[in-house]
Amino acid sequence: LKFVASYNDGKAAVGLQHISPQHNLYHLYGKDNIVLFYTNRYPDQPLVVKGAGAGAEVTASGVFADIIRATLN
Repeated sequence: LKFVASYNDGKAAVGLQHISPQHNLYHLYGKDNIVLFYTNRYPDQPLVVKGAGAGAEVTASGVFADIIRATLN
């Protein structure tokens, strides 16, 4: 199971999905992020952008900074 967000024809969806081993999303580990672009030029095989995500510490730091900034306004 992977937590997947998608956007198709103006509709967004987020949730757990069963991903098969043949799918590009299958080989994500730890804090990796991936975006698959299906476009007119990439209709069958997507353009793939993959890399390290922020992780728990960086995300927590960002949320904490947002809370501090909100209290100052």
